[in-house]
Amino acid sequence: MQIYHTIYKKENMLQCSFSDNFIHPDYIGAEFPIGQHLITAITYNREKVEGFFKDLVKAYIAYLDCDTDKNFHTYEKALFKIDDYCIYLHEISYMLVSLMQAVHPRYSLGGIMDFIKLFEPDTITVFTKQLARVKNGGSFDTKECHILWNLAASLLLDKFDSDIQMLKSDVYDICNAPSELTGFNKLTDLENPRKIFYLGLKFPTQLSVDLGEATNSKFLLSNLSENGNITLSVSISSTLQLLYYDLLVTLENDLPIKLCKNCHTPFIPKGRIDSVYCDRVMLGFKDKCASIGALNTYKNKLPDIEAEFYAARRRYNTRVSRNPLLKTEFEVWKIKAKEKLTAYRNDEISADEFKDWFMDDEWMRI
Repeated sequence: MQIYHTIYKKENMLQCSFSDNFIHPDYIGAEFPIGQHLITAITYNREKVEGFFKDLVKAYIAYLDCDTDKNFHTYEKALFKIDDYCIYLHEISYMLVSLMQAVHPRYSLGGIMDFIKLFEPDTITVFTKQLARVKNGGSFDTKECHILWNLAASLLLDKFDSDIQMLKSDVYDICNAPSELTGFNKLTDLENPRKIFYLGLKFPTQLSVDLGEATNSKFLLSNLSENGNITLSVSISSTLQLLYYDLLVTLENDLPIKLCKNCHTPFIPKGRIDSVYCDRVMLGFKDKCASIGALNTYKNKLPDIEAEFYAARRRYNTRVSRNPLLKTEFEVWKIKAKEKLTAYRNDEISADEFKDWFMDDEWMRI
């Protein structure tokens, strides 16, 4: 099924019309910033996204088991969370939900054949074994069903990862190119086979009635205006084609695609165009790259003597954490340290005097 069938450009936004209202009867489209979801798609956090799909599986099974407004709203929230994170994952949501609806609660092999055909036999083995486990169990234990559909989501994400590898490589090559080319000319930094590929891309256009104004990035039937504007639209047949279209529109609008100086992944600055740090929180970090970058910039601007002072302070703090008896003395030292740092910055004491003072750890010998 062609999920994204009509795309509109509206200033710095793309508006996407869905043709899959089966999974939500009133949700007919979404609006998103040019380039932002493209970058998210090629740098997405797999662990986080698998968590989103687990929530969708749990919510939709509950809805299939008991069709209530409460269960529908929980399912709707899980669906919207995936789309808000990255609109290009919407097709996976559709495939997963439509498959669950077709098979639940019978779990027949026939109802799942179209899904199995998407993958190589060795890839689908684990999935079919889990399907047999659910089927043979007879009771359709919810836990076993969750495992089955989480496997389905994981397989679909594997396929998504495979599909976007070439595009991901192109974006990195564009970011790493030393030239100062702008717009579509950035594609000349790619190798010839990839340049030829882009020159051969075609996106059929037609006149259509636009979607009107989005509400919280969503187009719902209840929000549509009666008299939409007639505008040029683009027909898109697949998620991958939509990703390529988004890249070309990003280049056409000359939006800067950069590599973050902290995590070294592509990003488009949302604020200052000269930003060199993205606003992601990378796996294993507590703060956004932008915050880490600001701290690093501050540290780099510190005079050498101040850098030594803060290193000594961290060292003392570590030793105090191992010996709580020193805590009182350390609190007194920190007050005095603040006074000494101010005196140094005001040229009331020399760098040597300041260093002699903070390197003296006599106060720790109690």
